[in-house]
Amino acid sequence: MENPLAPWRDLSIVWLALLTMIFVAVPGIAFYFAQLYLRRFNRWLRLPLLTAQVWALRIEQGTARASERIAGAPIALHSASARFRVTTRGVIDFLRGK
Repeated sequence: MENPLAPWRDLSIVWLALLTMIFVAVPGIAFYFAQLYLRRFNRWLRLPLLTAQVWALRIEQGTARASERIAGAPIALHSASARFRVTTRGVIDFLRGK
């Protein structure tokens, strides 16, 4: 004895399989084309990004040179004063006979 709802059951299984294929195929196709055009966009964007990187490195090097020049003066003054103090202390100690 066959179930009277068997044709509807089979039809619903087929319908669910088709809906599942559609729900999987549409995002799959969208992701495929997104990946394809992202690769093309990356190839197109490579040269401008390389130019921007070169300019950023130039700016970084210029900033480093300027900061070394600016910070070099106080450091040189401090080290010269420290050398002078040590030398003066050594001379005074030598003259005192210590």
